[in-house]
Amino acid sequence: MNDDELIRICSAVERIALVLGAMYASHLGDVDQLVKTERLSRCGFSNSAIATLLGITTNAVNVALHRARKGSRGSRAMKRKKK
Repeated sequence: MNDDELIRICSAVERIALVLGAMYASHLGDVDQLVKTERLSRCGFSNSAIATLLGITTNAVNVALHRARKGSRGSRAMKRKKK
């Protein structure tokens, strides 16, 4: 396998991943954008790929993921205080 073939194969795999991500995002339907963003991030998509899949800006993805991380830390802190 030469370099050109390898580049074409990698490019095809990346396109397939984007198609699967788009299908997954559309399958989530009415789920909140924050949840969609977080789930796509957990699947390994970059912030720019998530923005493309959801039709939003990269900044909106950054904010959503920040809120998701901040929310999960806050809920853990509340659980510790209740004990």
